[in-house]
Amino acid sequence: MADTGDQLLREVEEDLQREQWLRLWKTYGRYAVTAVVLVIVIVAGYMGYKEYRQSQLAADGHSFWVAERNMTLGETDQAVAIFRSLVEDGAEGYPYLAGLRAAEALASSGDRDGALALYDQLSNEQSVDQRYRQLAGLYGVMLLVDEGDPADVERRIELLLNGDWRHSAMEMQGLLQLRTGDRAAAAETFTALMADPNTPTTLRNRAAELLAIAGGGS
Repeated sequence: MADTGDQLLREVEEDLQREQWLRLWKTYGRYAVTAVVLVIVIVAGYMGYKEYRQSQLAADGHSFWVAERNMTLGETDQAVAIFRSLVEDGAEGYPYLAGLRAAEALASSGDRDGALALYDQLSNEQSVDQRYRQLAGLYGVMLLVDEGDPADVERRIELLLNGDWRHSAMEMQGLLQLRTGDRAAAAETFTALMADPNTPTTLRNRAAELLAIAGGGS
């Protein structure tokens, strides 16, 4: 008898729970359906965007390869045109890489102003990590150190002396000092470069050679 009573109580409780869920569904069911639909739309949109990005990256990779092939074949104008299109419309890191390659191609073909404009554009691109912005700035300095306005070159170098490329920037500073006839300053710069334990070996060896040219060697 007790078992029968317990079973009856369970059935009544289940009926009450079922009625409660039905009332909740009648009241809030439309919101639940809306939420489910919204989740489906969001997931579908994300998956579609992900596939689009993957497709774009694949297309950009192919375009970059074609431009590199054009460079190898000596078709510089075609290569630069493709690189420039990637700078404007490429995804992920392609705009930066394509900008560097386009600037290099322009410099090699004698268009220093065009190359410098691209380096400056990349060095001011806020979506790029500071380290790589400064690398573009360093390439600009390398382009100018032999013939550019000394004051402009020095200003550009100053922006790099506290960054990741400071050792290369110091080398450019010493070269600029040699070019402008300030051998004492150049010797001091190359000496500091050699004394820095973090200076890369290859750069330190060059600094020793340049120090001798500056007249500061033993």
